Amino acid sequence: MILQELSPAGVALALEANKIASGVLLSTLPNAALHDEPGILWFETGLALGAYNGVLQTSLSREALPAAISRVLTHFQARNLPFHWRPGPASQPENIGDLLVAHGIGFEEEEPGMAIDLLAINEAIAEVPALQIEEALSASQIRQWSETTFIGAPPEAIECVFTVHSQLPLGPQHSVRLYLGTFAGKPVATVKLFFAAGVAYIGRVVTIPEYRRQGIGARITLHALHVARHAGYRIAVLTASPMGVEIYRRLGFREYCLVSSYAWNPIEGS
Repeated sequence: MILQELSPAGVALALEANKIASGVLLSTLPNAALHDEPGILWFETGLALGAYNGVLQTSLSREALPAAISRVLTHFQARNLPFHWRPGPASQPENIGDLLVAHGIGFEEEEPGMAIDLLAINEAIAEVPALQIEEALSASQIRQWSETTFIGAPPEAIECVFTVHSQLPLGPQHSVRLYLGTFAGKPVATVKLFFAAGVAYIGRVVTIPEYRRQGIGARITLHALHVARHAGYRIAVLTASPMGVEIYRRLGFREYCLVSSYAWNPIEGS
């Protein structure tokens, strides 16, 4: 069902449900797995990037949760794989950050969850005449998208991103869309759309450092919003980094909730 109205509770639940759908989709990749156990849903891809392994939802008592945390942590420790844990409003128990930290799963960040009515976008965003935006579908385009969206990351991390996105079903008939912004053929920006749980999730809004502060991030995000609206969606959601929050406000996004993230990394031990 397509979400039609904005409210703090509705946006928070939609963000969580979209995140769960993303993890379930990743669990369909080769060598990946979805663990649907009593009271806890989690997945792994086997790739050494925390975004591609994690806990999606819990439905446990506070007394029962520590055993589940230990079980999941032991699993990933044995495989030397990083993973994330993002408690959402539909997960139980609430406020589990202290339990995660006590088990060595460290607090990573807290970002505002934002949303926009796609019928009320601020269209008065300056054009960037030389910017070309194309959907990344071919292997070479997905490679460029991966290198751009993870600019500055170690080569092995970029390779993980490419491996995942080159295996996902992409294109107009599918839930994942990748867009690459270029100047004279040079990749300079990215955005990712994921349609699930009745909303369009906007992610991976990245502009390479030497092309920032030129309005590129706003233009490529606006392009994704237009695609989402054309696809029949009413609400777009995202979590905003400090660098991106003002861009999103300018487009018409508003804050509705906070999204916390915890992570364990074998290199850091937390």
